[in-house]
Amino acid sequence: MKNISIILNVVLIIAVTLLYIDRFSGNSDKTDELSVSNTENVVGDIDIVYVNIDSLLNGYDYYNDLKTELLKEQKKLEASLNSKGKSLERKGMEFQQKVENRLVTNNQAQEMQNQLMREQQNLMQLKEQLSRQLGAKEQDMNKSIFEKVNAQLEEYNKKGAHKLILSNTTFGGNILLADDNMNITDIILLRLNESYQAEQDVVTEDK
Repeated sequence: MKNISIILNVVLIIAVTLLYIDRFSGNSDKTDELSVSNTENVVGDIDIVYVNIDSLLNGYDYYNDLKTELLKEQKKLEASLNSKGKSLERKGMEFQQKVENRLVTNNQAQEMQNQLMREQQNLMQLKEQLSRQLGAKEQDMNKSIFEKVNAQLEEYNKKGAHKLILSNTTFGGNILLADDNMNITDIILLRLNESYQAEQDVVTEDK
């Protein structure tokens, strides 16, 4: 199986997180944490800001939890496939020994060989099926993360403080040079983790 992709498509992030919102007057939301509000005030008058996607994902608890679950499932599926593969390999060796020692007739050998080929084909089909299932779950994970990030960006910019929010990566991003004051990664990351923690607290209370 291919290694799990752990970085969202930057182009996709840019396409949806470009927020062209008219600026409204008003004070900062007082319900935010003090550390967040102080940082937001620094960038509040900047029309264009950006989020570093690498840093955001690496620090996002929800993303890391989902990635851990997906990696566990991948290892579990790989272990199952390896076990089936070794079992088929043993059958192949036993078949070869029987043929070499003339313990089976030609007809029996042909039937055994056909059976081994069928099992090998079934194993390959199972591998492809599990790979597709894992890929689909990865897509669902990325979609869920993307929706939460986008929703948090919209909530953060609901007053229209910024005309444009870009995405950037540590290496190879579209933003070659920018003032550090334009970086709102820490603000969005803090908001995302606080929101995720609140959701986890609700789940714990319901149990």
